[in-house]
Amino acid sequence: MILALLAMPSLAMAADEGLPRLGLSPAEPQVRSATPSIPFGINPAESKEFVLDFHGYLLLPATVGVHDRPITQRTDLINPTLPNGNPNYDYTGGGTVLHAPPLLAQDLRSFEYTGAVPTPWGQLNFIYGNKTVSGTVIMAASTFSDAAGYYNIPAQLGVNDAFITVNATKYFGFPFQLYVGAYTGRYGAMGAYDAGRYATPLIARTNSIGETITTGYKLGEFFLVLEQGLGGQLGRPPIGLMPAGWNDFADANVGATFVGHVHLGLAYGGLARLGLHYLAAWTQDDQVASGLVPNGQITVLGADAQVTAGRYGHLYVGLARTQAKDAATVSGAIEILNARGGPELIAQYLGPNSNGNGSLTTFGAQYDLSVARLVFDKLYTGMSPDVLVSLFTVGTSVSSDDKDYDGVFKVKVGGEATYLMKSWLGVSERLDHVRLHGADSKKAFTIMTTRLLFHTGWRSRDEFALHYSYFQNGSDIVALTGFPPGSGPNANPDRHVFTLSGTFWW
Repeated sequence: MILALLAMPSLAMAADEGLPRLGLSPAEPQVRSATPSIPFGINPAESKEFVLDFHGYLLLPATVGVHDRPITQRTDLINPTLPNGNPNYDYTGGGTVLHAPPLLAQDLRSFEYTGAVPTPWGQLNFIYGNKTVSGTVIMAASTFSDAAGYYNIPAQLGVNDAFITVNATKYFGFPFQLYVGAYTGRYGAMGAYDAGRYATPLIARTNSIGETITTGYKLGEFFLVLEQGLGGQLGRPPIGLMPAGWNDFADANVGATFVGHVHLGLAYGGLARLGLHYLAAWTQDDQVASGLVPNGQITVLGADAQVTAGRYGHLYVGLARTQAKDAATVSGAIEILNARGGPELIAQYLGPNSNGNGSLTTFGAQYDLSVARLVFDKLYTGMSPDVLVSLFTVGTSVSSDDKDYDGVFKVKVGGEATYLMKSWLGVSERLDHVRLHGADSKKAFTIMTTRLLFHTGWRSRDEFALHYSYFQNGSDIVALTGFPPGSGPNANPDRHVFTLSGTFWW
């Protein structure tokens, strides 16, 4: 993806500050920043000595869905000897029901996810080192045990990333940064400092252990950047392992998967960046439960551009082409639109009869503008009222060997306006529309979200919010329920969702 930032978020990211990034930093949180978006963490003072650095991010939402339960007749309690049955017992249900978590078509690993209703995230970054070499360990969780209705092991991510960073610029005479370890790579970040309003890398995400090298060369006002990476995984689901909750329903039919990627970017000052991206994930493993299987492959070719034009805001546009060939055995070492590996790509996009063969053509854009900065330019310091405007969209066209999925077009579009009226108070209105099958309104829904925002200061790193979201759902929209999640007969999604959330980052 072409962007990340000139300001690195932690000591582990502290490469030469003149080197533009082509992908979102592994240390960035897996959720979007609170409004207004600002860099995660702070730049520590450069040190020749080894020092300890610590950053974190907390998103803590309490969410409830409200729905009207239909009145249904219980035929097992009807007494045929009485007139009209038994009026005291032959009907059940009715009234208002409360769901926590709410029943929604908002699974992160599906296209319909918008991020309009926040979900929990906690992240702790521990970095030890100096400006030349450092080690980073990131602990994360997507739930918190004290408040959980059950102990969900896959949501307790534990040590999620661990890597060593080497900034060898002083040895080579030109910018040179090396990562070695287990970490995520996200390409196609639509936001200025995060993965965008949909919290989804547009081009691809990698989850591997290996290496990534980023280097560059200054050409007058331009900067040429090259990034290369190669990785695999620490293990694959062993033969005989049964999918279960404790192993996140692992699929023993996926093989050992490797992913290689190359990215080329051209930046012009701090104004604009262009990027080209190529990623290939493949497996050629005979140690799978189903026996001899064809080699699987997922390749991605993408291009994107970012313009950060000061008072005129931030614009991102991107395009990606994903090609899958016998992809059922490709593991989650690669993610496409948050779908992990071939099995989820098949389930979400290509269809069960595709044999993992097909393609996605994906586009996306996001534009963010501060009205106060537009009007006052450099006189605006962020210490006075402001109106923030954001427009965003993602769409993908499916070509598949499964005729029921071939030609499907999915698109989502949204906008949000935030008025920060006081140092401690703001209000936000957001509208999202999602279409899962082109013009078919039965497979479409709209979300209208109002948020009341509280802060401890103009430029504080905290946010406390009251949210209300109204869902207008097409008749074929269902929520995922159960374990593992699936669409059941009573999975009618909630229409009203209330949320109280707290966010803090440092």
